[in-house]
Amino acid sequence: MRHRGSRAGVFLLAALVVALPYVPAEAAAGTVTETALSVSDSTPLGLTTGSGGSVWVAEHAQGLGRVDTLGTVKEFAVPANSQHGVAVPEGAATASDGTVWFTDASTAVPRVGKVSSTGAVTTYEVPTSGDVSFAGGQLTDITAGPDGAMWFAGGASSAVGRVTSSGAVTAYATVGLSPYAITTGPDKALWFTDTNGGSIGRLDPATGNVTTYSPDSSGTGNPAAGGITAGPDGAVWFTEPGVAKIGRIEPGTGAITEYAVPTANSGPEGITAGPDGNVWFTEAAAGNVGRIVPSTKKITEYPLPNALSAPMRIIKGSGGALWFAEPGTGAVGRFSPATPPSGSPHAAAPPIVDGTSPRIAASFQGRCPTTAIICQTQLTTGGSVKIGSFSQTMPSGALRVTGYVTSLSGGSTVLQPPLTGSQLESVPVEVPGGIIGTLPLIGPILGMTPAAMLPFNKLTITQSLAGPITVGFGPGGLQATAQLNVHLNNTLLGDNCVIGPITAKLGPTDRSGGSAHDPQLGWQPLNVEIKDDTIAVPKAAGCGLGGILDGVINSTMGLPSTSGNTLDLTAILSVGAGAHAN
Repeated sequence: MRHRGSRAGVFLLAALVVALPYVPAEAAAGTVTETALSVSDSTPLGLTTGSGGSVWVAEHAQGLGRVDTLGTVKEFAVPANSQHGVAVPEGAATASDGTVWFTDASTAVPRVGKVSSTGAVTTYEVPTSGDVSFAGGQLTDITAGPDGAMWFAGGASSAVGRVTSSGAVTAYATVGLSPYAITTGPDKALWFTDTNGGSIGRLDPATGNVTTYSPDSSGTGNPAAGGITAGPDGAVWFTEPGVAKIGRIEPGTGAITEYAVPTANSGPEGITAGPDGNVWFTEAAAGNVGRIVPSTKKITEYPLPNALSAPMRIIKGSGGALWFAEPGTGAVGRFSPATPPSGSPHAAAPPIVDGTSPRIAASFQGRCPTTAIICQTQLTTGGSVKIGSFSQTMPSGALRVTGYVTSLSGGSTVLQPPLTGSQLESVPVEVPGGIIGTLPLIGPILGMTPAAMLPFNKLTITQSLAGPITVGFGPGGLQATAQLNVHLNNTLLGDNCVIGPITAKLGPTDRSGGSAHDPQLGWQPLNVEIKDDTIAVPKAAGCGLGGILDGVINSTMGLPSTSGNTLDLTAILSVGAGAHAN
């Protein structure tokens, strides 16, 4: 039987990360409605329409999600690949028969998959050998083709793929290009963007022949080209994030016209034809959405609630709404084009290079200065902990740590606290059954009695740092060492019941097997595992008046414990450069 007191062990050893603040499922700002996903670091990217007015979202570091028009979120796991690596969902599209398809951007095992309305997921690993294959590629986008099949972009593999409803895959060479976004054009050809050189490619599905077109700005910005869509005017429209322009190409002639976005360094990314006959796009480096009127080419910009929400993909949903992904804040937003967001557009984040390299940044990067070479935040998503005589499963989305470094000379350095908020943030976590529930053997039974509900029995746990967090690179990669105190909060225990300091040495291991992330994101979200079996835990002290209850706590938790303690957590580790101007 598992002791209730084991809940304390979870928070004891998990204090490397901070409790995720409560965010309502739905938050409205002006005419924008945002729906928070269950884990704010899940990095939503691909979007597509589902049944009943819902929208499906590919969560880059989490799985698949479905959001209905009421803001209800339901999420589904994607099975591990043949190398036992976790999925990295990226693009999403709906087939002509209503089936939702997605891409897995893992560079170790690239896959495409489909999901039923009940959440059943089927995946297909694509070829990585042969004259034309997806070896070394990232599958970043997918679209319904003109022939009933789904077509997808293969990134650095220099290939575009076609997959049938039964999972049969064909690869088409796009020599010298790195296909990023893909769409079916008004001429029934497959059009795609090249994220390296900024070319626009056209693939004839009947012959497999590829024709490329180069905008005047191609090759001058990074990212060179972003999203692409069939416009409402018979043209193909695309974004050029590196130079803050929107491009338009005539399918018949290949003639290209570019239009500058008013906000400099705004990083336009996603683009779609709206239900109002206009073209809409996102500004990932500025937290805006924009509209361009095809007849006049006039561009108008509108602010989203958070300038560092990094809006990426945007689609036309049911009911005339426009839906967009906000990987920078872990939300999906929507608004009516008839009543777009009001106010002045946000200025862009400080660019990496003015005019050619915008800074597409997540909200956590705004807590670190631009001088930071590493800005990181870490959020647990599951796992287990064993301490002394107790063990417990780690709850998802409960704990976080944030900080930055400006130099790694010498091999290791102190992780500096963020510019805003605490480095280790913690909210009181209630232990089920309270003090009574922690008693050996009988605690789990008594913890369910009416006596356990009395105020004096309530027990919560908070954490604080007992010393600096150090980070560096060792033989196994990134290393971190943290010292912390765990506070047991209870009326009888008083205000000074502390276990610590505790030292934990942790090294995250990438679970995807390829460290895959969208090449146009300004940060890298990694689904990692963190293990440590060398932790020593001291006795509790200061519990009760004059420490009179120290013995009770130590006996209950099996403290001190010098060996046999283990930590095995899964987490999302997000790493990028700082985005807060000095």
